[in-house]
Amino acid sequence: MNLKDYFKDQFEYDFLEWKNDSDIEVLIEEKFQKYQNVNQLIIVGDSTGANFAYQLCELRNCKFDILVLTSPLLDIEKRIANFDFPDLIKPQLMKIENPKNALIIATKNDEILDQTWLFEMNLENTQLLEVDDNHRMINFNHYLPKIENYINPNKDKLETVKDRN
Repeated sequence: MNLKDYFKDQFEYDFLEWKNDSDIEVLIEEKFQKYQNVNQLIIVGDSTGANFAYQLCELRNCKFDILVLTSPLLDIEKRIANFDFPDLIKPQLMKIENPKNALIIATKNDEILDQTWLFEMNLENTQLLEVDDNHRMINFNHYLPKIENYINPNKDKLETVKDRN
């Protein structure tokens, strides 16, 4: 909702909704089929959804897609929370040891996932934004301008040229 409020009608929106008993592979394949003829998607995922977003992006294998991940669950072994995780979802997660081609917004203070390993890596074609937040990204609205800049890095330059004309 924060993204829709911020970007308004600049984009069309779709969501991959899943439950603990969902067949994630089928859901990702459905989105893949739905958007296979689209030249560029902006794919955003949070936590477990970030893993699914990454999988969709990998399946599409489109160099023009834009991937934004927040508090990403990239490796179930990095989970530090002591409450149960749905057993049916675990085998559907991809282990992503070297995330690439993304904007990742994460915190070293994450109480659910150990995200410190991300900050120790040299990530390929990836911007890693360290935020002082928690896993739920309660300050998400503060990161929207960073996401906008990642999606359209030339926006400020275009507006400057437009203002001169």
